[in-house]
Amino acid sequence: MNRVPEYQPDNFKAIINVERPNTRKIFSDFFIEPLSVLDEKTIMPSLPHRKTVNDFVFISQGKLGKMVCSDIFTLTSGTCMLLPAYKIRTLLYSSKDIEGYYCHFSDDFITEGSGLKRVQEIYHLSELLNIHSFELDDEHSKRIEILLKHTMDLYGSDDNQYLLKLYLNTFIGELVHFIKTLPIPIFSPRETITQRFRRLITSNIQETHVVQIYAELLHVSPNHLNKCVKITTGKTASELINEALLMEAKALLSLPQYAISEVAYSLGFEDISYFSRFFRKHAHYTPSEYRNMIGLS
Repeated sequence: MNRVPEYQPDNFKAIINVERPNTRKIFSDFFIEPLSVLDEKTIMPSLPHRKTVNDFVFISQGKLGKMVCSDIFTLTSGTCMLLPAYKIRTLLYSSKDIEGYYCHFSDDFITEGSGLKRVQEIYHLSELLNIHSFELDDEHSKRIEILLKHTMDLYGSDDNQYLLKLYLNTFIGELVHFIKTLPIPIFSPRETITQRFRRLITSNIQETHVVQIYAELLHVSPNHLNKCVKITTGKTASELINEALLMEAKALLSLPQYAISEVAYSLGFEDISYFSRFFRKHAHYTPSEYRNMIGLS
């Protein structure tokens, strides 16, 4: 069982209710739409999910709330967020005056030239800087907004794929250029341990819920790990684990083909009643009540 729903573009109606009949051929590889249109058609908050493509949002006006893994971001004017397929994301809310662009693209769409290499460079720099959203300066923001407007104008026919690839590669180049102007922060040992801990949670949450095991993987004591996490995030190590586990649970409960017992077992809970108590404690309703809330009763 996949831990978190992974959506291919053809199934994005579970997240964004948009469709372009005249661009169905290219939709799986590339799609762009004004955020104002998505806001009219999108039910928020969306369910936690992964995608099989990269995606980004650029905000030119208003606010957009997104959760990436268990971190919450408020994106405002001049902010851009680019996410790889494997990151768990949830669209939380948007202001009524939201303007900007949503775009997704496959790796295959940018394999020609240096596009894919530059996207991977952005992801590497994001991890290095510990930044998932970028507040652009006026110069980069204006150029990117103009670029995306022209890209939007071109996205009316499959015949424009060559130009769309060029524009997308130019956007990626602008983002790399901006990121390289940012100073590389010097993280304290506590911050470094916390970052490594959070990455381990992302890849091991289905099997491991115990602080001591994560501490062993990091070659530190549980007390030291908890102290580092508490000072860096204001939360305990257990709280971060529980947040990630709750997100995984909500995502799996959104899939009607799985019984609650199957969800519990897939997340390492051998006792279904314990899973129900865990879920109620942290979500404030039972798994069955949650399914009723999202229309799966």
